[in-house]
Amino acid sequence: MWAKDSVIDDVLLDEASIKIPQLHAKYITLHSEYTLLLKKAKQEQNRIVHLRTLYYSGRGTPDMYEDSPFDFKLIRSEVPSWVAVDEGVNKVEMKVVLYETTLNTLSEILKQIHQLSFNIKNMIAWRQFVNGN
Repeated sequence: MWAKDSVIDDVLLDEASIKIPQLHAKYITLHSEYTLLLKKAKQEQNRIVHLRTLYYSGRGTPDMYEDSPFDFKLIRSEVPSWVAVDEGVNKVEMKVVLYETTLNTLSEILKQIHQLSFNIKNMIAWRQFVNGN
């Protein structure tokens, strides 16, 4: 989206300038949505890590073991390494990383949008200088 939205038509600078608040609204909304998604994913991550810790430590509910038997007896120090490689935990961790990366990108886009009016002003000033105005 940003590749398309970031293009400035150097002939229609006034339209590009008018478009700035719309771009800001669009990307700040996306930023807010992804912030909430990240918060939800982190809560899900904490919940799954807790459940998988209980599961691997042998303190899970009987339902957990009926669905997915675990025939190993682990010592306490081994549990974190099993949790770290658990497929469910990794899936949620990847979701968290995706949302964090998206938020970082959206933050950078918002910085560029804040600079857009300055860039347009410089383009107009350069044109006036080149044309001798």
